[in-house]
Amino acid sequence: MSTHQSAELFHRHCADDRGADALYLPRWSVQDWAALLEHAQTVSLAPNEVLIKRGQAERSLFLVASGALEVSSGSAGSTMGSLYREGPGAVIGEIAFFDGGRRSATVWAIQPSQLLALARKDIETFAAQHPERGIELLLALGRVLAFRVRRSEHRSQADAL
Repeated sequence: MSTHQSAELFHRHCADDRGADALYLPRWSVQDWAALLEHAQTVSLAPNEVLIKRGQAERSLFLVASGALEVSSGSAGSTMGSLYREGPGAVIGEIAFFDGGRRSATVWAIQPSQLLALARKDIETFAAQHPERGIELLLALGRVLAFRVRRSEHRSQADAL
């Protein structure tokens, strides 16, 4: 998938408010997405291939361009501890991206998937070149992070009952 094709995909997926768990960037044009994604590295995964291992010291942010991924507090391939599934337009890895800590979950492909990886330095470069869009991106990522924290709290409370 070319940078332009990826930019069009994310423009479509992130222009509408699909809920708090999705990046919501309605003011972004295809050109804004292309400016961000020119910094990205493509990652292709086969089914059951692990993208992130819980406890891993790595802080890239991943945008799902195609396919589907399982996010779990357990090990890859295990439905035990399954937290949620993500598909095209989703963001993965936001906790370690923000706090620099170890990965909090294991993520693997459940079907052939293509992602775009952005290192922290890539986003810093983008934000320096496009300050307004950089702020919008960080706020959108913060919204996703806040939603996932709240969802986790609700699950913990439900499990305690």
